[in-house]
Amino acid sequence: MIVLPRTYICVEEEYMPSRGVYVENGKVYAAVIGRLIIDTVNRKVSVIPFKKENVPRYGDIVIGQVVSMKDEIAFIRIEAFEVSKPLKHSFTGILHISQVANEKRLPTLYDAIRTGDIIKARVINNQIPLLLSVKEPRLGVILATCSKCGALLTKRRSASQLICPNCKNSEQRKLSMDYLLIESREYNKG
Repeated sequence: MIVLPRTYICVEEEYMPSRGVYVENGKVYAAVIGRLIIDTVNRKVSVIPFKKENVPRYGDIVIGQVVSMKDEIAFIRIEAFEVSKPLKHSFTGILHISQVANEKRLPTLYDAIRTGDIIKARVINNQIPLLLSVKEPRLGVILATCSKCGALLTKRRSASQLICPNCKNSEQRKLSMDYLLIESREYNKG
């Protein structure tokens, strides 16, 4: 049987999820386009993709855009392994507040990222949706826009402070060491 992504297959109690599937609220769904394989002996279900895809795996560094968020969780559209290595299809990633800072717990995820930010993150699981972490110094926001006027933000001397060159709005993020914008000399004087 051929299945498409998000096709309902069974409940988790019937068959153990394997490759090419994911679990949501106890229900097993197809994660890729492919052939459904039900192993009745081992009680496993999987979907074998028609085309070999580059699917991010545990330990991979990925680039994605924050598409929506709440106080403790953000949903990321993963687009590439690196800026120069885009994926054929985007994947969904989840960033939990506990995966942002090593030393202290943030009061809200809005202190580290915002909707629209481009982030660099590490994948910390092997199933969809992908769980992400930005705890390492090289991980975090690599491009951000002003939440007031939409201009690209420039980095200040502070490790997490950004400023808008248009409206002078100051914002804080969990910045990657690889933040893409060049520091503005005009704002670094003070």
